[in-house]
Amino acid sequence: MLDGNFEAFVTNLGKYNEGELVGEWVKFPTTAEEMNKVFECIGIGSKNEFGNVYEEWFITDYECPINGVYEMLGEYESLDKLNYLASRIEEMSSWEQEQFAAIMESGCDEVSDIDDLINLTYNLDNYDILPGINDESDLGYYYVHEAGIYDEKELGPLANYIDYERFGRDIAMDKGGRFTDQGYIRDTGNSWTTYFDGSLDDIPDEYRITGGGDAEELDENISVLVVEPGKEPYVKEISSELESLQHEVGGYVEAIYPFEEPVAIICNEEAKLEGLPFNRALRDDEGEIYDIVAGTFMVVGLDEDSFGSLSDDLIKQFSELFKTPEQFAKLGDKIVAMPMISEEQREQTAKEQKDFEVNMQTEGLAVRGHIGTWHTIDNAEVDGHNFFLMEHDTYGDEASCVIVDEHGNLTLHDIYDGFDEHTLDLLHQDVMPVDRMPDDSISVNEMKEYGYVWGGMLPMREEAAAEVMKSCTIYRLYEDDTEGMILDPSKIKEHALQGGIFGVEKQEWKALLERENPLKAAEMSTEDDYGMIDGIINNGPKEEKSADKGEKASIMDRLKAAKSEPPKDKPSAQKEHKSDREI
Repeated sequence: MLDGNFEAFVTNLGKYNEGELVGEWVKFPTTAEEMNKVFECIGIGSKNEFGNVYEEWFITDYECPINGVYEMLGEYESLDKLNYLASRIEEMSSWEQEQFAAIMESGCDEVSDIDDLINLTYNLDNYDILPGINDESDLGYYYVHEAGIYDEKELGPLANYIDYERFGRDIAMDKGGRFTDQGYIRDTGNSWTTYFDGSLDDIPDEYRITGGGDAEELDENISVLVVEPGKEPYVKEISSELESLQHEVGGYVEAIYPFEEPVAIICNEEAKLEGLPFNRALRDDEGEIYDIVAGTFMVVGLDEDSFGSLSDDLIKQFSELFKTPEQFAKLGDKIVAMPMISEEQREQTAKEQKDFEVNMQTEGLAVRGHIGTWHTIDNAEVDGHNFFLMEHDTYGDEASCVIVDEHGNLTLHDIYDGFDEHTLDLLHQDVMPVDRMPDDSISVNEMKEYGYVWGGMLPMREEAAAEVMKSCTIYRLYEDDTEGMILDPSKIKEHALQGGIFGVEKQEWKALLERENPLKAAEMSTEDDYGMIDGIINNGPKEEKSADKGEKASIMDRLKAAKSEPPKDKPSAQKEHKSDREI
């Protein structure tokens, strides 16, 4: 077929699961007799040491000279389908084979698996190929001189001045064709016809090599234990067919055998590459974690040479093993796993802690956004508000501390030096009052529900953020309690479209308000009753009347006096912000 052979390395699945690679290269198309010889050679039909018959196979490698075909063939392809495809290609003329290869090289949108490949062999007329047209200049020259669209005699000497490359580029864009080694290929616009529906029954008898698909008839429903991230395991009846297994785990399947019992874990082979959430830890005999399974997985039984149902005892055993959902954290160079409380438990805990007050004897406190439980080791009063330093119940000083308010609400995290000067200043900013919010449509409590908990930041939505950015530094706020400075105004809409909110530091916002209202600034420097700050200086001690005019000192004089006084407070601490590079 073309300049090479269409081959597959057929492997005994049972022996492979036992750690032995036993297989043979099969050249397609082949016959049922030749296939039976291969089965006999690799042990399909023979018995293992327990008397179980090896019945299943899979394919570990392919050889195919046609570009793009290899990537569409899986390890559990039907041998009858492979033989059907190879037979159809072999039956083509040399020109049809070249056309098929050119269509595949061009990247045919209609083809994604072996069923589509078989149908493509019946739909070659849907594509035109122009041999020898390998670039835009060739295409332009063809349309001017060979396609019969233009009369060369009428063009006359003008033909010498045609930019064939530019003309050919326009044609290629208009026709939607592509250049291949075989030439320029274009879609004729004819509708795609489905000749093969993908079922084994639709394969013509002359192409069958496995006795009418007996191997595939092993399909039956099996009872498995499904384990999803964040949920307790549950039993489910599914088909043992490959497509069913792939559907449950959401991708290509991988079987691992970490237990002595006759069970396998079926998981998504690319779960970690795809960033699926971590699910459950696998531990050695000493209880140490050696791997973590990501994404949904199943525990299945091993029935003779194939996957089968779990027995009632195994269902009970592994339901108990994987009963509690886990979440994971990195402590130094070590990964630790801790039980994850359910949403119902979380809601119940929130109810119980609603009117709860933290004290120095508090233990077992669940802190939102953090795994495990916490106990109090220190406390501090800041501007009339009580805060408590909490240490992890399990990992103690190996993990950073958190700070909560008197009701157990998270205020600061990643605390390593207790109530040091920097931390106290952040807490002071957290409780600092403001007269007016930058955006009345969102509150600090809503910001904390969103996931950003430091009260030294005032939240805003998109419209307010765009306005405040004209005068202050604004930040993207993230649900993981981090933030990033916004330097480009166009990034505001981008973050808002992703459901994000924005923030301005409270101390910078207060400074802006004071600049906008100089009377209030003067009042704050002289007012006795801070609860009456209103921009009107009226609560301080009465000024003595002027000896000359018998009047109070003017407001301007008092503003000048306030300005002339040296500042008494040192600059406030700044919360460490995530840079755009870190984001």
